[in-house]
Amino acid sequence: MATLAARVVQLTDTHFSARLGMPAEWPATRDWLLAAPPDLVVHTGDIVLEDPDDENDRAFAGELLEQLPAPLLAVPGNHDAGFYGEDADRPRRLDAFRQAWGDDRFIVEVAGWRLVGVNCYLLGDAEHDAWLADAVDSNEPVAVFIHQPIVGEPADGWETPRPAAEAFRRATVGADVEVIASGHRHRSAHLGRAVWAPSLTIPGDDWGEHPSDPRCGLVEHWLDADGGHRHRTVRPWQER
Repeated sequence: MATLAARVVQLTDTHFSARLGMPAEWPATRDWLLAAPPDLVVHTGDIVLEDPDDENDRAFAGELLEQLPAPLLAVPGNHDAGFYGEDADRPRRLDAFRQAWGDDRFIVEVAGWRLVGVNCYLLGDAEHDAWLADAVDSNEPVAVFIHQPIVGEPADGWETPRPAAEAFRRATVGADVEVIASGHRHRSAHLGRAVWAPSLTIPGDDWGEHPSDPRCGLVEHWLDADGGHRHRTVRPWQER
């Protein structure tokens, strides 16, 4: 039997809005986390509703996330830093992100695993990609947390562009990347080592791609000391 090493909860696409107020899913989510605090919470982006420049939404999101009973790390989503191609505004938006949530990328060692948070909107940037290659160069199994999926997306204009996906593959080739945990698509799915987390607050729409679940929720990851990984989608408002 595997020895449990760490429990990491992944939130994503919370889309917090000062104007709309507390999402209906938040009290149950907060209470579920308070009842059994994880070792770490990772937010894989789209923290705020839709406008990366809305300071009120950032402040409101901060008030809610301060209620978490565990350390929080985050990477930006398109509604935090702008989508691909919005390069002119990126430095300013990333400065605001860092002031609110800390760095836009991270490396943390958790009980025999290396967790790497990636800013997907910098993929293809030489400095970022060199950092990523160094980050995943580890004797430990690696779990990557990133906003946008690297595989499995439909070509609908919201997918990771091919050059960015190729930059990710080049930077991580040969590394022991066991898990790539993402958000963005508002759906839960398991595609090999790729784990898609659903939005906490906004259901996904219908589509005809691979099997996936559009219902809201979060993902609970267990990282075992022997290198094993397990996960499940949780809807705290349905937990008893």
